[in-house]
Amino acid sequence: MESQSSRHATLLDSDYGKSSKELIEFVGQLRALGAHIDLELPRIVVIGNQSAGKSSLVEAISGISVPRDAGTCTRCPMECRLAHSSEGWSCQIKIRWEYQDNKRLDEVEEEDFGPLLTNKDDVEPMLRRAQAAVLNPDVDPSKFSSLSEEELKSGKLPKGPKSLLFSRNVVCVELKGPELADLSFVDLPGIVQNADPEVVLLVEDLVRSYIEGNSLILVTLPMSDDIENQKAARLAKLADPNGSRTIGVLTKPDTLTAGSTKARSLWLEVLESRRHPLRHGYYCTRQPDDDERMRGISGADARAAELSFFQSTVPWSSSTHQHRFGTANLVQNLSTLLTQIIRESLPKILDQVALQLESCNAQLEKLPPPITAEPTAFVLALVTSFCAELEQRVRGSPSNTALVQSTRRTYETFKLNIRSSAPPFVPYKDQSQAPRDISEYIRIDTNDRSARSKKYAGKIYYLEDVRAHISSSITRELPGNVPYAAKLALLQEFQSSWQVSALGCFEEVQDAFKESVKALVHEYFERYSALKTVVGPVTLELIKTCADTTVSQLKTVLELETSPFTQNYHYFQECRDKWLSKYKDARAGKGPAKRVTPAVVAPAALFSFNQSPGPASTATVNTDPKTNARQAKRSMFGDPSLPTGAISQAPAQTPVPARAQTQSATALESSTESAQTAPGPNNAQPVTPSAKIFNFATPPPPRQPAVPSTTANDTSREQLVKETLANLAKLGYTGIQEEDFGKLNPPDIYEEELEVMAEVRAYFQVAYKRVIDYIPLSIDHHFLYAFARQLQQQLFERLGLGTARSAERCSDYIAEDPNIVATRDELLTKKRRLENVQRALFSFGL
Repeated sequence: MESQSSRHATLLDSDYGKSSKELIEFVGQLRALGAHIDLELPRIVVIGNQSAGKSSLVEAISGISVPRDAGTCTRCPMECRLAHSSEGWSCQIKIRWEYQDNKRLDEVEEEDFGPLLTNKDDVEPMLRRAQAAVLNPDVDPSKFSSLSEEELKSGKLPKGPKSLLFSRNVVCVELKGPELADLSFVDLPGIVQNADPEVVLLVEDLVRSYIEGNSLILVTLPMSDDIENQKAARLAKLADPNGSRTIGVLTKPDTLTAGSTKARSLWLEVLESRRHPLRHGYYCTRQPDDDERMRGISGADARAAELSFFQSTVPWSSSTHQHRFGTANLVQNLSTLLTQIIRESLPKILDQVALQLESCNAQLEKLPPPITAEPTAFVLALVTSFCAELEQRVRGSPSNTALVQSTRRTYETFKLNIRSSAPPFVPYKDQSQAPRDISEYIRIDTNDRSARSKKYAGKIYYLEDVRAHISSSITRELPGNVPYAAKLALLQEFQSSWQVSALGCFEEVQDAFKESVKALVHEYFERYSALKTVVGPVTLELIKTCADTTVSQLKTVLELETSPFTQNYHYFQECRDKWLSKYKDARAGKGPAKRVTPAVVAPAALFSFNQSPGPASTATVNTDPKTNARQAKRSMFGDPSLPTGAISQAPAQTPVPARAQTQSATALESSTESAQTAPGPNNAQPVTPSAKIFNFATPPPPRQPAVPSTTANDTSREQLVKETLANLAKLGYTGIQEEDFGKLNPPDIYEEELEVMAEVRAYFQVAYKRVIDYIPLSIDHHFLYAFARQLQQQLFERLGLGTARSAERCSDYIAEDPNIVATRDELLTKKRRLENVQRALFSFGL
């Protein structure tokens, strides 16, 4: 029996090897440089349906025998790496583990399987062992490589609990010898259809991944089945739509019996490209059957039998495409096509090398350079720089504005929230008498036009509500005294939401600050994982400590506001007078109200100043400005102690206090439609226009339909206001503003309620202005500034800087991440490899 080496022709002995020698040798040089790791080099991929005769083609190219028996055909990719060598022939089988449980591994591992083989007859049994090891990944591969021939033939192989039918892991065959060409090809598992869907999909995905790119696709098509049923042909068509890399190989022509005339005719049409044409056409080979192989037929006899079969069998013998029959013609054509693919691929490979080198350099630039400084000095400088940067973010600088601007926006929102808690006092009896737009009474900022469209969600206090509140608070007070508890309850009610707003404001600032600190820690210490594991927790702990202190301080500030107190008497009195005037104006119908009738007071409560000439009064006028101011205030509210020199010669009208009037509150409310009433107890008559007297407390005229104001009316009113203020100044009442005119309104049946409303509203503005400043200041000083002030000392202590072992610790802190080191080494290795490939391509003439 002829040996295996004499039975199989090799590519080097064929026209394929001779014609392609120069290009294939160059591809071999590229593989020796490791180009196949980064680039796709030309190779041959054999695909086909299961048991389609692929093994014969593999043997013709490699010169070795592969497992062919039923049940032991290819069930995993088998990658053959052929390399020309001046030394003796050798074979090293390896297993490349790329997948586990159908998932790609993070690291690919390729390990030797068995010893180095120097006898070709030992290759086929070792391939069986290697394939069995791949199909049983949970069993130690050494248990398969040490199997004896008897154990291997008996089929009693070790099996693990996860035995597979097919695998993505690869059996690699490295062949070296003087008769071999530099080439790489892959024999893939046969495509199956009648199997579990998972297995079918696995094999098809495997085939697709190998036939992409510039591989030469040999599609084996057994003539025992219709070509329409050949899925391998469809997959090749998808990968190579133009057919420039695909060759159809028709196998098993001897399975068509003499009576299969129609089937032979159809296959002849395919071979002659009249059906399912390919750019490079089809070839037909006839390989020894099982009986012939059992008899040990030689390679030469097999080729002779093949030639005789095609010459003597119709319709093959009568075909005009005789150059497409036989293995020799197929191998010769492979020479031409593979050479063409290599020539077409080399310029693309050169471009890919340039692109990958550019990408490699870019990735290396992104990696930090190796640390060469003394570890302690390096860590000290790094931490100091980190703390200084954080200080700038907290304090603010031209290049660090984001955090400060963020906190300012949060403080502004807090200010609006506190502002919206203003006591919602509306100076009307109830909702039925109030105007539709009450925004100027429930919003602190009356200039905010958007307030008109905002709906107030809380309880609105009308005069009757305030009266009921006061009444419910009375305990042992003397008549005419408003209980302090009534005012305190109102004050505390508008403050009830302040703690929620303050803590919410702080939470926003804290969240923004945390994100800023995390980003800065990442920026400075991401490279140093050991250092980051210390700095990160220290910053979080310090944030929590400062946050606890800040929350306590905020609660203290808010607790102080629960006890009404202010020494800002001037501002409080100014706000009280302003709101009392505003409320009285609304009651008198001088505000924006459109449907309110003020309460009417008897004419006895009115007083006037005579502007007509008359004899001078004998009373002495006090020239002290303070005394004049007090007198003016008393006179505006009907004080009987008005200086007599300021009264006209007409009989004076003595104002009657509201509480001394004989009418009940109900009677007064019912009489609001009357503009004038009977004289008071002193029988004084109302002043007539002819007397040239102007009244500050004249009841408003009967309500008329609203008339749009005009520029003339505005000018006239402004002139009248100026004249009035001038006349008051002549009388010695200086410092009076237009806003004070509201105080001239007559006593109101709700006078007590209006005063309570004005006082509470005024104190809100005093407390509001304190809170909107002190809460942000507390957050800044007790949280942000305190953190920045304490951070460096905390880091120095926790890092152990300045201790006896600081140098050792710092070395550990700045030890590079192993992943970064591995990435840098891998990129540098890849760069050197690509540069060597690029130089080789240039030397080759590209």
